[in-house]
Amino acid sequence: MRKLITADVFALARVIKASGMREQLSAFVRTLSEKDEKPDVESVGYEAFLVMIEALAERKAENALYDALAAILEVTPDEVKTMPPADFFKVFLVISEENDLKAFFGYVSGILGKN
Repeated sequence: MRKLITADVFALARVIKASGMREQLSAFVRTLSEKDEKPDVESVGYEAFLVMIEALAERKAENALYDALAAILEVTPDEVKTMPPADFFKVFLVISEENDLKAFFGYVSGILGKN
């Protein structure tokens, strides 16, 4: 798995746009921003996972997420689609541990426009 890069900001923006989860993401980013201390990595990964899963009922959003995660994991979208659910969740935890998600989601929010 590689670290997040600029292209991932736009890939996640496509996922958010396809799923219509802009409001949920904005609330998530606000919650992270309001915390003075560094948020618990596992909590951030879990919350990000839940926000995305909840919003990904649309097939086009689901495929956009597979594409985005496949690029980060350096695998195919089909490999993401068929990974065990526990491994799928762990991806979000590892991404949270290895990257500054507060800043990353802030950039994505900026691209999508502020509330």
